[in-house]
Amino acid sequence: MGPKYEEMARQMRADGVSEETIVRFVAEEMEEDEFRRSKGVTEIEALREWRKIPEHIRKLLLANALCHNCGTTEFAPGYTLRMRHGRVLVKGCCTKCGAEVARLCD
Repeated sequence: MGPKYEEMARQMRADGVSEETIVRFVAEEMEEDEFRRSKGVTEIEALREWRKIPEHIRKLLLANALCHNCGTTEFAPGYTLRMRHGRVLVKGCCTKCGAEVARLCD
């Protein structure tokens, strides 16, 4: 966790916020920052739909993509979200080889 997030957590602890809430809030902030750093464009509607998916399911979806070069892998940070046929399409790069990877989420 970077200094920005550590400071956020410290301030929240000082305000008496529960550890569970701190962990959830910091994770959401880190995810938002990751979207902002991405090279592509994330569609607002896709981001809204993505947020409706429970966090543990989102993590499973990001950790289970098929790379045509090295097989099953996960998305590297900096992926983008788009809507395709009413579903969220995650586009990004493979963490192992850097090839383009995409996943349509049901």
